[in-house]
Amino acid sequence: MDDHDYDGVSRSAAYDQPYAPSAYSQETYIPSKTARRPERSLERGQSNLIQLRQEPRAKSRAKLPPPEIIGSSDQAALLRETIEIYADDQAPVLITGETGVGKELVARHLHLGGLRANGGFSPINAGAMPETLAASELFGHVKGAFTGSVAEREGAIALADGGVLFLDEIGDMPLTIQTHLLRVLEDGMVTKLGGKTAEKVDFRLISATNVNLQENVCAGKFRADLFYRINVLIIDVPPLRERGDDVVEIAEWMIANQSDERNRNLRLTPKAADRLKSYRFPGNVRELRNVLLRAMPYARREKGRILPEHLRFDFEQLNAGPANSFAVEDATALMNRYMLLKALNAANGNIAKAVTLSGRSRGTFNTLKKSLEGEDFASAYRSVCAEVKALLNDC
Repeated sequence: MDDHDYDGVSRSAAYDQPYAPSAYSQETYIPSKTARRPERSLERGQSNLIQLRQEPRAKSRAKLPPPEIIGSSDQAALLRETIEIYADDQAPVLITGETGVGKELVARHLHLGGLRANGGFSPINAGAMPETLAASELFGHVKGAFTGSVAEREGAIALADGGVLFLDEIGDMPLTIQTHLLRVLEDGMVTKLGGKTAEKVDFRLISATNVNLQENVCAGKFRADLFYRINVLIIDVPPLRERGDDVVEIAEWMIANQSDERNRNLRLTPKAADRLKSYRFPGNVRELRNVLLRAMPYARREKGRILPEHLRFDFEQLNAGPANSFAVEDATALMNRYMLLKALNAANGNIAKAVTLSGRSRGTFNTLKKSLEGEDFASAYRSVCAEVKALLNDC
């Protein structure tokens, strides 16, 4: 077949206005047909769950619905169906999946399709803030509660009412914050840091993680009682490599909805589409977005055609996998790094404990930490896990 423009089915025509890639969330987008339901109200007291304080939004952004969950695969259809079923419920939802699959987008569709659609949707990265800041943001504080607290401040939980709290990366939440959150979930009451008076709160909790929470519970890094509170309704978002031709549909949506008007008429050639389908995307939809953004400046010089050579992947050397590649030295180096980071992660970054767990030398772990170049060990461990999964995909 000649390498003419790819004649795929673009879903972009259904949208009245384009979305910038950063217009909604860092998880960007996995495709969807979940329709927004008619607005419904929820009586107070129907649930002991809450919403977090709303983040500042531009007026134009507040009116944008999340992108659809696009895809013709069975996995995409099952995901849309599960969202529709769970949206009507009020039980906590735990969304699992690899980095970049679109867990926040799933949470937004659960919110818009449910009883709390008129309430706020407030996302927060549960593992990204220091403990003191996280506690203040969630629970609020009174004047003088800690150094720098010169005035009383309402917490996100106290300000929330009738909406959804989305806790992303809940597996990385500090244990002390887990304890306070559990108390709120059990009692439906929140107390400011340094305060004595509790206030009643109401919200639905949606959590997301890319780590194995059962393993974290066994390792003492996640509270078992909190795990049972959040692990009720479960949505596992499939990785992009398991969704077949969806990758081309998603890519076409991203191209057609670029914020830069020069890129909206770019087209994948058939060979470029085949190249996308053959790659395993350990970074999933987020990596796909980056691959396309890299290709666009070159495509504009090729009469708007995205050619195979324009597509530059982050982990292309591992893409062949064990079925098509016998690069034993590269695979051995990857597995060695994986085992070292696994030990360091289990030891919470404590090198002495990691040495005991793994039997490797302290110098080996010091060299490993230097190679991270400032990246935290937990993020590095998640990244290497994605590489290993891509390498062993055929097993």
